[in-house]
Amino acid sequence: MSAFTESVLSTQRQLGSRAEAWEAVIATVAEALGLAPARRAPHLPELEPWRDAASLEHLADTHEALVEGRQESGTFYTPPSLVDWVLDRVLVAGEQASVLDPACGAGHFLVAAARRSIAQGLAPAGAVGLVHGVDLDPVAVQITRLRLRALAPDIGTEPDVRLADGLGEHPGAPYDVVVGNPPFLGQLRSRTAASTTARAARPSGLGPYADTSAVFLRRCLDLVRPGGRVALVQPLSLLGARDGAAVRQSVEEIGAVTAFWASLRPVFSGTSVLTCVPVVTVGAAAGPVATWHGPTFVPAGRHAAPEGEWGPLAAAAAGIPAVVPRASGTLADLGTCTADFRDQYYGLIPFVGEGPEGTPLITSGLVDPAESRWGSASARFAKATYQAPTVDLEALHAEGSLSAWADARLVPKVLVATQGRVIEAVVDEAGEWLPSVPVLSFVPQSGRLWHVLAVLLAPPVVALAAARYLGTALAPQAIKLSARQVAALPLPADTAAWDRGAVLARAAQHAAAAERPAALRAVAEEMCVAYDDAAALEWWTGRLRTR
Repeated sequence: MSAFTESVLSTQRQLGSRAEAWEAVIATVAEALGLAPARRAPHLPELEPWRDAASLEHLADTHEALVEGRQESGTFYTPPSLVDWVLDRVLVAGEQASVLDPACGAGHFLVAAARRSIAQGLAPAGAVGLVHGVDLDPVAVQITRLRLRALAPDIGTEPDVRLADGLGEHPGAPYDVVVGNPPFLGQLRSRTAASTTARAARPSGLGPYADTSAVFLRRCLDLVRPGGRVALVQPLSLLGARDGAAVRQSVEEIGAVTAFWASLRPVFSGTSVLTCVPVVTVGAAAGPVATWHGPTFVPAGRHAAPEGEWGPLAAAAAGIPAVVPRASGTLADLGTCTADFRDQYYGLIPFVGEGPEGTPLITSGLVDPAESRWGSASARFAKATYQAPTVDLEALHAEGSLSAWADARLVPKVLVATQGRVIEAVVDEAGEWLPSVPVLSFVPQSGRLWHVLAVLLAPPVVALAAARYLGTALAPQAIKLSARQVAALPLPADTAAWDRGAVLARAAQHAAAAERPAALRAVAEEMCVAYDDAAALEWWTGRLRTR
């Protein structure tokens, strides 16, 4: 624990509250800087570390370390290197841009922006007058104000940093630039001190699970002038999450992503959440996007403007090869992909037991590419481990509530696991298996089971899905697919090669364990021919070996 952290805690014990302690600390630093505090600092020995003007640089980090409930409030301040990258993208040399941070915390973005203006020759008071902040944390607001006052001691007025909800009204809008690192919180979790006014100002049409940070992004698009820039730190899940679709669509309607950064390694101290920053220019036309990746901001080239999902912009960060498969139609043209839900999951529990009698229950962990491991690998279902989980079908039908569901599932189909390093799918040729949530069921109308499996094993399709839905899975390198997304996967244009791939897919599923890797490779090679794109072949093979 640093001397500054211990000082705050000791002062809090002396004065009896967090608010009183921070007010005393901030007043002490203000006096050390020769600035008039709101009230005189108390003469406590515990405040000694703050009586040096250099202690100003420790205020923000100390406050972050002592924020209560950081995980619950989504409070993680931005590393200076990321602040610099963002400001490099949104501030134009020579332009006196007005800058808003709608969740400014201790002021990292605003202080850095003001310092840049001063370095370019703008008077300190003018530079501080260009930056504006909002935050719900009164201590963070006081710290930001003091840090800005220290840049312009003669400013004469309090810097424009308000204690308010950044999703609420902004009297100073429109701005030239909006930047920041808004809190990452699910929308079902209530935000502290969210006012009726702020709730009313939040954009409509967003999914119920849209992260708060995405809501900030959508709101801030309305706070900049035409040609203005918005760059907010976002969770990587924004790239492909269903509930972020409305935000991504709004960006495409209002402007375009003009620069992009993502990291497949955590860059925020104290959290493993992976992040990205889309830089949006309001009124811009869509075009190739300059991208960077990783904690050291490695340039990753220019990529086509995103459409729908933004995952392809981060594909280089994840090592996913770019593919342009020659396609004709989608899997939806062949049949229906269905997901089951909690009613089926919980409804099955009373009827699941240990095999070999009964109908096999296939969990995600039992599905490998062209292979069911039922009976050869243990499976988890409803917090229990089974060597060969089965469903008592007679009892299930007697009870009745899942009878129609079971009949609908006990047909020839392709079962698809929802998360894996490649797309994991297996054919239930005889229609004898029941899927366990979240396994997906694809039932072809034409009976082309092996053709469907060949598509799901095709390296170009897997790479396309990995890029398109990057960031939505639990693990950064995993591919997570919904039933709708499986149905949207493309079919190959070369039908003759596809026919050969289907024959090979059947051979791979029926191959002995020792022969299966070579058989899968044969499917992959033929399906690269079918899609006229072999860029992902070695990548797919490597992921298959290490899954």
